[in-house]
Amino acid sequence: MMIHMTTVGGVTADIEGKESANGATYLSFDLAVTKGYGTSRHTVYLQVWAFRAIAERLIAAKVKKGSQLLISGDFDVVTFERKDGSKGTVNKVILQDWEFVSGSKNNEDKAEEKKSQPKATYQEHYCTDDEDLPL
Repeated sequence: MMIHMTTVGGVTADIEGKESANGATYLSFDLAVTKGYGTSRHTVYLQVWAFRAIAERLIAAKVKKGSQLLISGDFDVVTFERKDGSKGTVNKVILQDWEFVSGSKNNEDKAEEKKSQPKATYQEHYCTDDEDLPL
């Protein structure tokens, strides 16, 4: 059973796109989500998977380690068997949508880029005489 979820967390490593055998772009990354308050505060890690256009959007936006993202997708707990025979579980999310959270590294980088770009200069021209109006 899939559960739709929305959460905020931090990307734990730089992302890297891959290509499937049929040429579709995909990627996966871990998202650290902090839960609780005070002494019960702890971090849960989600394995996030993105495919095609969503994966391409993440790559184009240069999502990297430390980026804070708001994600929305289908959540599932996947059980697997390790090489030593023990069982493990992974909290997996198939990404449907995402956006940067205000204050994340990527947003700060974009703000710095805007500050460093020269401002456009122009001369303001106002028509002050009614005879200059093209009516």
